[in-house]
Amino acid sequence: MSNNRRPPTTIEGRGMARIDASFSTLQRDLFESGLAATIGANAFAVWCGIKSHADYSTGKAWPGSRRLAELTGLSKPTVLAAIHTLIDAMLLRVDKTRPSGGRTYVARERLDVRLGERVLCTVVIDYVPAKLRGQLRAVEEALRGGSRIEDAAVDIIPGPGMVWDAAAGVLKGTVAPADLPADPDAARVGIEQARKALKNRPPGQPA
Repeated sequence: MSNNRRPPTTIEGRGMARIDASFSTLQRDLFESGLAATIGANAFAVWCGIKSHADYSTGKAWPGSRRLAELTGLSKPTVLAAIHTLIDAMLLRVDKTRPSGGRTYVARERLDVRLGERVLCTVVIDYVPAKLRGQLRAVEEALRGGSRIEDAAVDIIPGPGMVWDAAAGVLKGTVAPADLPADPDAARVGIEQARKALKNRPPGQPA
């Protein structure tokens, strides 16, 4: 369990009753994009279990497979399989393996950058509760104004038919007319915003 989580809200009374009012939010696009269906219910439950253990300041979590099995009602082999699914989907990364053999995890969030219904790319960021709101704001501002995304813990996944050209610093691909929004200006602005945000990523940052 994390040692830096916000304490639960306490209601004092004769029995010193206490309620844990902390909560986690879910991105709607996780379902709308079909990603939740792709990874499956087991992986989704394990992902939520790991996020519930995330350190507020660092996002690091170290629940063992037994603990995750208790939280989700799944068997340990199923939990381990789900962890591999999450890693492959870039919804989880292993921060380090401890000498005891246990792992330290960091859950991740995926944000699709769309032009109409077309996914140009997916932005992947670490789930760090203390920084998440600021990270999302920075990504949004970068897409709107073409400013640099400073966070090194940001990865870019090119969308279908798109290619990340590291040498040119741009996202390349062909967009069919049917994929464009009804407003041509919106299409032009959307492409330019995505291009600028990707081009301004810090040097050496993996694509």
